[in-house]
Amino acid sequence: MSHRRRSQVAGPPRPPPEEGVGDFSPPSPGKARRVQPWPERRVLALALAFRAANALLVRTYFNPDEHWQCLEVAHRIAFGYGHLTWEWKRGLRGYLHPLIFAALYKFLAFLHLDTPWFMAMAPRLLQSVFAAFGDLYLYKLSKLIFNEHVAQWAVSLNPSVNHDYTSMDKLLQLTGGCLETVLTVAGLYYWFNAIDSSKGISVVSKQQTASYQSPQSRKMALLIAALACAVRPTSAITWLYVGLLDFIQTKSKCQLLFLEVIPLGAIILAVTTFLDWWMYGSRVIVPLNFLKFNLFSSGGDYYGTHVFHWYFTQV
Repeated sequence: MSHRRRSQVAGPPRPPPEEGVGDFSPPSPGKARRVQPWPERRVLALALAFRAANALLVRTYFNPDEHWQCLEVAHRIAFGYGHLTWEWKRGLRGYLHPLIFAALYKFLAFLHLDTPWFMAMAPRLLQSVFAAFGDLYLYKLSKLIFNEHVAQWAVSLNPSVNHDYTSMDKLLQLTGGCLETVLTVAGLYYWFNAIDSSKGISVVSKQQTASYQSPQSRKMALLIAALACAVRPTSAITWLYVGLLDFIQTKSKCQLLFLEVIPLGAIILAVTTFLDWWMYGSRVIVPLNFLKFNLFSSGGDYYGTHVFHWYFTQV
């Protein structure tokens, strides 16, 4: 008894399913919605507008150091009178940061604009410019490390995350730590931008290609890092960690150390030391006094102590 086999006749081709109906496959990279990049001028303009409005509208302050470590010292430099706290009498503070605002005060006096309103608002507006550039470099750094989408969210959320409308914006505080933050973000951008790697590679992978860093961009990063350390010596902890990661893996260790790090650091140290000698009227070396007071004499224990690894494990 024979068995008939059913013939398989090819029917007409099935139409492709409509997009979004019965198609649960992930979209192809070509179909993914592309995020339009923001022009850097637009980012800077919006950041300037927001920071300037914040500086003009807020009337409170975050901590007394905004006055005692900056404005009061700058006023004394510019006009000859102003209170100096005990840190200045012991040579623990550098004059680089207050001199910026002292120059602003002198400029206002030259224009006959040294009225109470201008004297109060002008430093905040100047700090808003610094903060706006910090926002710009945060956008550029996030875009460099991640992508455009992350960069837009980072720069959009940065003011709201670091903002408290009952006080001044934290990046608008007139303390050395705020300027140090801006310099650190800008320096990190130039540092990672110096690494010649393909788009989309992670930071960890970029550190593995440290031997291909662009010399000019790396020098800019080291210069900014030295300025950040001059404004606030504790910034050296951040740059020590970042620098060691690349120093271990780079092939030209001697060139990096003796032709870039030491010369640039020595130039900034010499300039800031000269400024301190001039302002203090004696040969005061602020970084050395800072180390003696906070590490060797335990003078800073009055304000609280942490375990030795706190900066590396908790910050």
